[in-house]
Amino acid sequence: CRTTLNVVKKPILDNGILDATQLGLIGSTLLFAYAIGKFVNGFLADHCNIKRFMATGLIVSAAANLIMGILGIAGTAIPTMAFFVLFAIMWGINGWSQSMGSPSAIIALSRWYPLNKRGTFYGFFSLSHNLGEFLSFLFVGLIVSTFGWQWGFVVAAAGGGAGAVLILLTVSDTPESQGLPSIQQLSGEQVKTVDKMPTRELQKMIFKHPGIWVIAFSSAFIYITKYAIAGWGVLFLQKERAFSLEQATQIIAFSAVFGVLGTVLAGWLSDRVFK
Repeated sequence: CRTTLNVVKKPILDNGILDATQLGLIGSTLLFAYAIGKFVNGFLADHCNIKRFMATGLIVSAAANLIMGILGIAGTAIPTMAFFVLFAIMWGINGWSQSMGSPSAIIALSRWYPLNKRGTFYGFFSLSHNLGEFLSFLFVGLIVSTFGWQWGFVVAAAGGGAGAVLILLTVSDTPESQGLPSIQQLSGEQVKTVDKMPTRELQKMIFKHPGIWVIAFSSAFIYITKYAIAGWGVLFLQKERAFSLEQATQIIAFSAVFGVLGTVLAGWLSDRVFK
């Protein structure tokens, strides 16, 4: 549900619905909403039932994609400026709701896996980003080239809906919610003083930690490169190198899939080598 727009830019440009500047602004609404949303929703998720919080975000994301598909099907019946504003609003809402996913998943990992194995399991969890991006470029690209760009959004919405159902059926909030002891008791991990602190006090302590801000800003600069390629790579290959949509999406998709090895290895190295 996050990468759909990256696949459909050329058909939208070719049909004269929006120009490249407008598409860039629409894409930016997702990224800014996602960045701010991750910050806010991380704080909120600490106090929420993870299953419901995560599923809600994905349902809203799927709905935003579906509405964009419907707007596309309506096409010329909507004035250009109204189309641009509605697309920007929906894509911004999509960015905010997408930001509810990662904090929820990380909190779930911390509740279900002990600290000395958490990096390894986080590495496996992070495969979802790489594999999801890989599959969405390939699958949405195939749908768009076969049925039209509007159906890329509709099919992405269906995938998001299926994901929300999967979360509701399979995710458990905590071990205690399933009648099990806490992860510290299950693993024999020593309970630290900070583990007993109220959540709000922990959040304040982390918020003031300079190391967190160094990592955050470093990550921001890395994402500039990542989203430049993910957001504009398909269109660049189509416009400047005359690749077909299928070829362009395959090339950019493999950029994501080759991140799999590094992601898994980084988590394992974090636990085993760097402790």
